[in-house]
Amino acid sequence: MKIINWVRSLFSKESYLLEDGTLNVKVLMRRTLTFTVTILALYLLVIKLITFTPLGESEVLKQFILDFGVQGVALYVYLVDLLVLPLSVDFIWAFVMAWSPFKAILVMGTSSVAGAVSAYLIGRLVGLIPPIKRWVMKVSGTHAEVLINKYGVWAIVVSGLTPLPFSTICTVAGAVKLKPHLFLLGSLVRYVRMGIYYFIFAGLIYIT
Repeated sequence: MKIINWVRSLFSKESYLLEDGTLNVKVLMRRTLTFTVTILALYLLVIKLITFTPLGESEVLKQFILDFGVQGVALYVYLVDLLVLPLSVDFIWAFVMAWSPFKAILVMGTSSVAGAVSAYLIGRLVGLIPPIKRWVMKVSGTHAEVLINKYGVWAIVVSGLTPLPFSTICTVAGAVKLKPHLFLLGSLVRYVRMGIYYFIFAGLIYIT
C-alpha cells in the first residue's frame, strides 16, 4: 500500500506544492531525478534490445526511423508541448541520437517552444471566455495558477526543466495573462533542457 501511495504521489500535481502554495523544492528535485533515471533506464533497455537482438538489423525498423525524420520528431514534440497528453518529449530521443547535437537541440527545442507558445495563445483565448476559463482552471488543478501567480515567469522556467506539467502551465499562463515577452523568454529554457538531455543520453551511449 505504501508503494502504491508513493507512485500515486509521484504523479500528483498538487503534491509539488506546500500548504502555503510554495514549491516543494525537495520533492521536485527528487522526482526530477527519479524521472530522469527512469527515462535513462528505458533508453538503455531500448539500446540493448536493438544492439543485441535481430531487431537492430530489421530493415523495417531502419526505414521507419529514416521516414520519421525531422518532420516527425518536430511534430511529436510540438503536439506534446501543446496538448495535455500522457506523453513526454523524452520518448523521442531514440530517433535523434544519430543527429548532431546542434540539429537535435535546434529541432526539439524549436518545436517545444512553438508548442509552448501555441498553448499560451490558446490560454489567452480561453481567458476571454469566463465559463471556459473556469473549466480549464478546474481541469488543470489549482497548482498551475498558484505557481504562476506566485513565481511568474519562473514557473515557466522550472516547469520547462522538470516533470512539472509544462503544457498545462503554459496554457494557464496564457489564461491568467502572463506578459507575452516574459513567457517567451521563459520558454526558451527548453533549448537548455534539450541540450542537457542530449548530452546525458550521448554520455550513456558512450559508456555502454
